[in-house]
Amino acid sequence: MDSKIIHAAYMGAAVTVIATGVAIIEQERNRIYIPREPRINAIAQREFYIDSILNRDDRHCVEQIRMKPVVLYRFCDVLTSHDLLRSTQNVSIREHVIVFLQIIGQNQRFRFISGVYYRFVETIHRYFRIVLKAVLKLYKHLIKDPEDTVPAEIMTNRRFYPYFKV
Repeated sequence: MDSKIIHAAYMGAAVTVIATGVAIIEQERNRIYIPREPRINAIAQREFYIDSILNRDDRHCVEQIRMKPVVLYRFCDVLTSHDLLRSTQNVSIREHVIVFLQIIGQNQRFRFISGVYYRFVETIHRYFRIVLKAVLKLYKHLIKDPEDTVPAEIMTNRRFYPYFKV
C-alpha cells in the first residue's frame, strides 16, 4: 500500500508539471508580440538622402556639397584610380566623399551628420579622416612643382621681372 501512495504522488506531481507547462505554452502562444525590427530602414533612408542630393538638380547639389554631381563622380573616380579610397562593406566611396564635403562645405558637426546618415559619430569621424588623408595625398598628382626658369615674357618686361628675380 505504501508503494501505491508513492506511485500516486509521483503521478500527481507529473500531471501538475505537465499542466503547468501546457498553461505556460498557451499563455505564450496568446501573448501579443511587438516585432523587434527598426522603426525605420536606415540603409534605405541613407540612400534616399544621398540620391536626393545628387539627383534633384545641380543647384541643390552645389548648395549641399559645393560641387555638381558630375564633378563629384569624377572626384570619386580620381580617388579610386589612385588607390586612395576603397568602398567598405557598409560605406560606399560616394558616401565617404559626400559626408566629407558636407562637413567641409557646410561646416556641419559630426553629431549632426551622424543623425542624417544614421551612423555613429565615431564612424563619421573615422571616414572623414580617411577621406581627408586621401585628399591630402592628391597633392602629388595635382600640384606641380615650380620650375626654376622664369618665362621670357616676365624676364623681358621691366614691370614684372623685379618681383620674380631668383
